[in-house]
Amino acid sequence: MEQQTRALVIGGSLAGLWTARVLADHFPQVTILERDYLPADVASRAGVPQDRHVHVLLERGAQIMSQLFPGITDELQAAGANRVDLTQDSRAKIRGQWLPQFQSGIVTYACSRLLLESILRQRVMDLPNVQLCGGAQVQSLIEQDGVVQGVQVRRKDGRGESVETAAFVVDASGRGSKLSDWLPQIGYDRPAETVIDVRLGYAGRRYKIPDPAPAWDMMLIGAEPPHKSRAGLIYSEENGIWMVMIAGILGDYPPTDEAGFLAFAREVDPEFHAAIEQAEPVSNIIGYRRTENRFRRYDKLSRWPDRLVALGDAVCGFNPVYGQGMTVAAMAAVELGEMLAASSGNISGIAQSFQKKYPKIVEPAWLLATSADLEWLGNEEATSLPERLAGWYMPKLLDTIPVDRLVHKTFIQVQNLVVPPISLFQPNIAWRVLRHHLRGR
Repeated sequence: MEQQTRALVIGGSLAGLWTARVLADHFPQVTILERDYLPADVASRAGVPQDRHVHVLLERGAQIMSQLFPGITDELQAAGANRVDLTQDSRAKIRGQWLPQFQSGIVTYACSRLLLESILRQRVMDLPNVQLCGGAQVQSLIEQDGVVQGVQVRRKDGRGESVETAAFVVDASGRGSKLSDWLPQIGYDRPAETVIDVRLGYAGRRYKIPDPAPAWDMMLIGAEPPHKSRAGLIYSEENGIWMVMIAGILGDYPPTDEAGFLAFAREVDPEFHAAIEQAEPVSNIIGYRRTENRFRRYDKLSRWPDRLVALGDAVCGFNPVYGQGMTVAAMAAVELGEMLAASSGNISGIAQSFQKKYPKIVEPAWLLATSADLEWLGNEEATSLPERLAGWYMPKLLDTIPVDRLVHKTFIQVQNLVVPPISLFQPNIAWRVLRHHLRGR
């Protein structure tokens, strides 16, 4: 790399941690700038208001995590995470039908977001060339002659503002990213946005797992378009805890008071409600409603400053009910690392190339999330041919899952981003889906 050898990462959450780990292979110094003061142990923080809700690391994310941090799945399990086969260990009801349970080999490591982030953060901080600066709020970009050369930072400890220079800057600051405001300040356009908002809201509460525990680690009750807008998830975490989430679509938001929460859960499903009633609550009820799919189209800007990259929810945030955000951020970080490795030290031009490539990185997850949401909104809101095709086909595929194990397993593989969405359209799958659809007419 050039004389200036530091990379800056804006944001110390999971996207920032994936990114810092990758950049550490290519820069002598990596500094993470995080607006919160980060806890030394497993604890919540103000900058991640949704961290007390369910977070699922998909199979593809778990693969990348093991690649970047060898042995980390053993560390997670030692800390209490559960290795869960997503078809064998889940009691799931989709389109009003219970799914058969069978071993698929598609696994996740079920634990709280707080535990996962804490262990990943410690692994990153163990790297000798990575530094984390808490209480550092980035205010703006420093740019000269089309090249970003650092950021302006305000310190929460009262030390005022300072300029942090760098050879490379990555915005991994999540949904609350200010990049679309910063770009016009240095002479670049604000990006267009694609937004698909099904107005989903959810509420979550932790419970102590009853003794004896049921023979599953997860229970999922899906909503049933177009009339049953309520859904629920029971998710086993560390320390014998269930995270219970109930959700409603099209503004049917679950209450956050005790009686309202339980009444809503009863309407999700009787078995779901019965499981909760056998468990002891150990937390308050917390709601969350910022759930729109939002794609900031930096890839379509004609001009882009060099040495600046954005990834994760700062670019494309998904309806969090589908659990894709952490994994897609990891995929983007790996792609960035591969581009840096191929650059042979000449990093000029990588930034715009990466942003132009970003739609390909997020396309599988975007199609899955938006096709599911568009079923509620009406397929006329689809903005592309792939979205319209997926919006027509996916409901029929989901109707087939309860009665066809091959379709079920292939869908789980696609949902976990280990095979591409086109796998759902291959002839042997499409035939099974259309045959079931025609039989049911």
